[in-house]
Amino acid sequence: MKYFLAVVLLPLFGLSGFSQNLYDFENSAAFANYLRQTNQFDLAIPEYERLVFMKPGDLSLQKNLLAVYWEADLWDVGINRASSLYPNENQLPGELAFEYLALLFKNQQFNKAIDFSENNTNLKESERFFYSGTTYAINYEWKPAYEAYSHLEGSNFQSAQEYITITRQALDEKRKSPGLAAVMSTIVPGSGKLYTGDWKDGLVALLFVGSTAWQAQRAFQRQGVKSVRGWIFGSISLGFHVGNIFGSHKSAKLINLKKDEFHQNKIEHLFYSNF
Repeated sequence: MKYFLAVVLLPLFGLSGFSQNLYDFENSAAFANYLRQTNQFDLAIPEYERLVFMKPGDLSLQKNLLAVYWEADLWDVGINRASSLYPNENQLPGELAFEYLALLFKNQQFNKAIDFSENNTNLKESERFFYSGTTYAINYEWKPAYEAYSHLEGSNFQSAQEYITITRQALDEKRKSPGLAAVMSTIVPGSGKLYTGDWKDGLVALLFVGSTAWQAQRAFQRQGVKSVRGWIFGSISLGFHVGNIFGSHKSAKLINLKKDEFHQNKIEHLFYSNF
């Protein structure tokens, strides 16, 4: 009888011990890391939350938790989680600054990112310049970005020279003036588009506005101001001309935006490669 009870009960105790081991800190950490490494970020989040609960104050766990929120594209939630851990963002540990700012960048909270970079009491001076410079760069503010990064020149700060070079190149870009493009198209239809490099649309605008205006003029010369044909072609010509003026303004802004995005993508690639 005793032998029978031992056979029945021992496996149960074994299973109980196995269950406890399965959910201990080491196994939970290994499982969370596995989920993250296999890009199962939504599943990794509750595992890291449990680890943070098990070891409150462990900065490496908090760092991983904020990082996995970023990787899961849950930027709002990640920002709120950081705020729950540290209600005063200016006292957030410097070890978590990268992940916190990455969340702010993706959520386009640039003013908050600048405030954090300049006022957090746990950041080193070099970190202040780096984070504020990156905030400005991602928001296309190249001059203050370059000025901030320049303080890192000659330092051992990782990739400092690359950040400086990219922002310098962005500053040296020749940009188009939206106002000038609009004025040019007002005077000569399509010339604003030619100025921005959009030769096809510029020539089409010049030919279309010119031909419809000529048709309107001919109709008015033959039939006077009561010419229906003249008013139709005149309205078409005027409408297309006004549209081309606005289009030239927009085209210049788009050209500038593409240049900014080109350099911004380089900055983001450098910055986010630290994940």
